[in-house]
Formats: sequence, C-alpha cells, structure tokens
Amino acid sequence: MRRSKWLWPALGWSTLACLLLMLTGFGWALKDSWMPNGGIALPEASEPEKATGGDWGGKKELFVTALGDSLTKGTGDATGAGYVDRVIERLAKAMDKPVYLVNNLAINGLRADQMTDRLAEKGFATAVGKADIVLLTIGGNDLFQVAQAGGSLVEGGDLSPQLLLDRLPGLEPRLKAVIRKIRELNPNARIVYVGLYNAFYDLPQMRGANGVVAEWNDYAFELAKTDGNATVVPTYDMFEFDVKKYLSSDHFHPNELGYSRIADRVVQALQ
Repeated sequence: MRRSKWLWPALGWSTLACLLLMLTGFGWALKDSWMPNGGIALPEASEPEKATGGDWGGKKELFVTALGDSLTKGTGDATGAGYVDRVIERLAKAMDKPVYLVNNLAINGLRADQMTDRLAEKGFATAVGKADIVLLTIGGNDLFQVAQAGGSLVEGGDLSPQLLLDRLPGLEPRLKAVIRKIRELNPNARIVYVGLYNAFYDLPQMRGANGVVAEWNDYAFELAKTDGNATVVPTYDMFEFDVKKYLSSDHFHPNELGYSRIADRVVQALQ
C-alpha cells in the first residue's frame, strides 16, 4: 500500500513532464518554420540573368571589344584609327555616354577558322565576356587568300569568280563557328559583323565576284537573324564605284575615307 501511494503520483508527474517536453519541441519547430533566425535564412529563388543586348538606356557606359582581321586592325589607314576608333568616338557622341574599347584583338591575315581557335584563349575570352558590343570582320582572307601580315594581294593573280564560288560551301561553316563561339562567351553582347565587299570590282574579270560576296553576306544575315542579337553592316556598295577614292594603295584595304564610311554605318546600325 505504501508503494502505491508514491507510485501513481510519480507516474502522473512523469507523464505530464513528457507531454510538456513534446509540446515545447513542437513549439520550437513551428517557430523555426514561421520565423527563422538570421543563421537559418530560407533560400530565395534567384532570377535568371536577362539579356540586355542593344538595350543600353540604363547603362552609364558601354564597353566594346573588336575582333577580326586586318580590316578591324585598321590596315590601310594612314592615321591608324581604322573603323574601330571612329566607331568608339562617334558612338559616344551619338549616345551621350562614355564608350570604352576593352581591346582590339584583330590580327592581320586572320581567317575564320583561326579565329575560332583564338577565341578559346583566355585573353580573347575575357575581352569578349566583358563587352556590350563585339565588332567583327572576318572572311575576307578565307575567300580572297590575302597574304599574311597585311601584305598586298597581286591584282588578278589566280583569283576568279568561279574559284571563289568553289570555295564558298566549305568556308561558310567557319563563320557560323565564330558567331557561335562569341555567343557562348557572351550571351548578351550585340555582335556587329561588318560585311564583305568586292575590292576588285574595277577589274572586269572580277566583277562576277559580286555574286559570291553577296552570297556570303546573305549567309551572314541568316546567322544574325538566327542569333537574334547580331547585326550585319553592309559595305559592298561602298566600293563599287570610284574604288580608288576609298581603297588604300594595296587595292584591298580601305583608306582613311573608306574606314570613316564604314564607321558611320556601324554607328547608324547601333542607334
């Protein structure tokens, strides 16, 4: 009887203590769910990065990276400005904001297949990744086989419209690979491709090359359309008449006036 006097009260108090412990634990669980403290912050859903190529109203400054061959290098321009420096200067005025050149990575004699390899290098990838605008010339050396290091091309030589036409199907995929690689490095930048022209229009045997150049440019337009944030700037019509006025003495690269006209078109395309 004496055992029963303290046994039942002990069991009662034990049961009550267990119940209070369970209720306390449940309360803390609700607190952590409803009001998490600073050390257990709930994860926030991150918004995907939005492409802003070409929509630069909210930007205080723009960055440009230039890629390509001797045309982007400015070969033939006695001032050394080429079209790139002129685009930087004129675009800044047109948009009333600073426009900076990240780097001009053009290489004389560069072909499109070589450019794809270059874009895998860290310096090229970094410069492209930082750009709001990527200026690009490529393909002239693929078609016309210009001498390396910006040398002069012998007028006529072994060139013929039929030879260019035969080369075309194997060369177009090179341009596609360049555009694809640039887009992989920078999903948002506006790619501005300066189209090809026939520098030998004043040579009767080479006027037929206009059709080949037009086909190349049409292919570039299709690539730009597919990309959705690329622009092709036509130049073929600039050098059909009074060629000597706009080309340098090597009969291939633009002179100061020719580059100035190209720059005007690029700026117009970007406004």
